[in-house]
Amino acid sequence: MRLFVSLRPPPHAVQHLRAQLPEWPTDPSRWHVTLAFLGDDAEPGRVHEQLARPLAGPAGFDLRLEGVGAFARGPVWVGVGGDLPALHALAAAVAGATGTATGRPYRPHLTVGRRVPREPLQGYRGPDWRATEVELVRSDLHPRVVHTVLERYPLA
Repeated sequence: MRLFVSLRPPPHAVQHLRAQLPEWPTDPSRWHVTLAFLGDDAEPGRVHEQLARPLAGPAGFDLRLEGVGAFARGPVWVGVGGDLPALHALAAAVAGATGTATGRPYRPHLTVGRRVPREPLQGYRGPDWRATEVELVRSDLHPRVVHTVLERYPLA
């Protein structure tokens, strides 16, 4: 069991992105923007206690999915635009509360999948959407990837 903290784009943003791709090798219902990866040993109850206070104050903010790139090992991602200072502050608050700060720059993105043609996404700019909720998610990898939302934290 792996845990992570994320923002989930709303259905209209996911549908807009799906329409740009001839196929999608990952289930769009699992598409998310990771704020912090907590690993295999994190305890959900403890993480909830760590997150409840820092996530009680921040207000929602506007984002959009835009641009495309790929990691060295092949996964294709779509970048995030909009109120990046608010997004970076939220990611820093989550990392600080959970002790997961890595010292590396936060690079928000949504992984679309492996073996996805990047050409349809060149110059992609999705619709604006409001980040209103943070999720604590459990990821079970076998026999196939299943994401289960354990907690939701509304942004004011």
